[in-house]
Amino acid sequence: LKVIASSWAQATKKTADEVEGAEQEAKEGEEGKEGEEGASGAIEESGGGPATSNGLDATQAAKKKKGKSWFGGSSKNSDSKGKEGTGGAGEGAGSEDKTDFRNTSVPTTYDEMFMFNSAVMGFGNNTWMQEVLASFDAVVLNISNSYRLQEECDVLSLRMAKYKGNINLPEYKAVMLASLRSLCKDWGSQHEVSWSWLWENVERMLKALMGKPAVQEKALAALYASLDEAALMVIRKEVYQKFFALAPAGQDYFKQSTTRLYFIADKLVAMTLDMYKEPKRMVEDISALGLRHVGYGIPTDLFGPFVTGCVQVVRMLTDDDAAEEAFRWSLNLISRMLTRVINEGSTIVMKAINVNSAKMLRKAVACAPRGKRASWMLNIQVGTQAISPLMWAIETGSLESARAIIQDLLTIRADRDRYYYGMDSMFERHPDVIQRLCLDAPALMPFLLDGLIWRSRVTENGQRRVNYYIKHLMVDAHGDFNKTIEWITDNQDPKLVCHPIASIVTDMIWSRVAFRTFLYGKAWFLFTLIVFICSQAIM
Repeated sequence: LKVIASSWAQATKKTADEVEGAEQEAKEGEEGKEGEEGASGAIEESGGGPATSNGLDATQAAKKKKGKSWFGGSSKNSDSKGKEGTGGAGEGAGSEDKTDFRNTSVPTTYDEMFMFNSAVMGFGNNTWMQEVLASFDAVVLNISNSYRLQEECDVLSLRMAKYKGNINLPEYKAVMLASLRSLCKDWGSQHEVSWSWLWENVERMLKALMGKPAVQEKALAALYASLDEAALMVIRKEVYQKFFALAPAGQDYFKQSTTRLYFIADKLVAMTLDMYKEPKRMVEDISALGLRHVGYGIPTDLFGPFVTGCVQVVRMLTDDDAAEEAFRWSLNLISRMLTRVINEGSTIVMKAINVNSAKMLRKAVACAPRGKRASWMLNIQVGTQAISPLMWAIETGSLESARAIIQDLLTIRADRDRYYYGMDSMFERHPDVIQRLCLDAPALMPFLLDGLIWRSRVTENGQRRVNYYIKHLMVDAHGDFNKTIEWITDNQDPKLVCHPIASIVTDMIWSRVAFRTFLYGKAWFLFTLIVFICSQAIM
């Protein structure tokens, strides 16, 4: 694992700490998963996870090296200047700067090198390799977590099932090893054995599912097509009855109206089929749904009984074993993805927000380093989806926690190197935070505005210095005029308008910007008024 981590850091231009940190999170996730293994009931161990492509982002700005191209080299035949393939482009064979065919640059990252090698080795038309490449970073980072690795392979198998043609998995291994050999300076026999072992595990998991998704999708689609409205109503009702019988504690989390519960059941049925049809989109949607469940504080041990209850209901409606297996596999995949997202997103900050405790929240963020303190309260990232603890506290009415977050963000801290002030991070993450507070939590506006004022504790001649941080109240991220004054005016709170921050912003805008514009707009009116007064005086 250490050999894979170090060589992957070289190949993807990541630091070793980033790779080791990701592997440590994977190990922690595996330990948490082992504790939940018994909650899945009769569900088999197979599932999928979002292929987040953390390190294989095609938009990475890799450093471009000028000089020899991928095919570059000096021509040995001096009489072949005008021919193709000499690399001279009409120049002498010794002209090294002219050896590029089309000014191509040397690939420096794994995804670039893989694309190049796949084209050279004749596999450029194998589009299924693109799917593996998009998921490969997540596979490597989670190689130590067997549960997450199975997740990635299951979702990858769904995406590869859309490829029409022959899939020869050893071809990817050949291109992978060729790319890694080119990027890793200290490549040796140990690297060869380690990466071969990694791909053998991935290949074994993919081969176990090869060809099954298409058959399961067809069987599940046929089952849903045969269900009439009466059968759908049975699903809507029986799902919750079975679930509450298996897990009575689940009744505390399904307190919505009957219409809402029926809607959830219908969405559940649709998601199981969409997982086969559009796996890439469903991974994103499930990740977003899981983050919302983090805010709801849903215990992950309820997912096993819920899946079991749904499978029992489907078993009542059909005798087709293939359709039942397809439904069970897809729903189990979804449930374990949700479980993983909830486990990764359930930070101590979110737990404090769920109980609306300012004391717990302050204790939670006290564990964070100063440089990451703001990010703990503004962003929880799982895959490509993110949720803001601050906005979630405001939306759910956890105003005590929201007030503690705002006050903590707007507290100035320092160490020997620098100052830490969360104002910029808060307004960059939520440019409309003032509008949201005016609409959903106006009681928190005074705390936010108070945090934008710094008063010195040292007095000079009976006065002390005061700093007003009003940049983000006057201009937005694009440099345009901010609508803060408009939002505060629409709130119609006289105390808020009289706040020192609001007063200084309005006075500065009026004196330095609006006053001149106002006079220019009224100049013609004033001129005609003077003419009218003079004419009346003369007459």
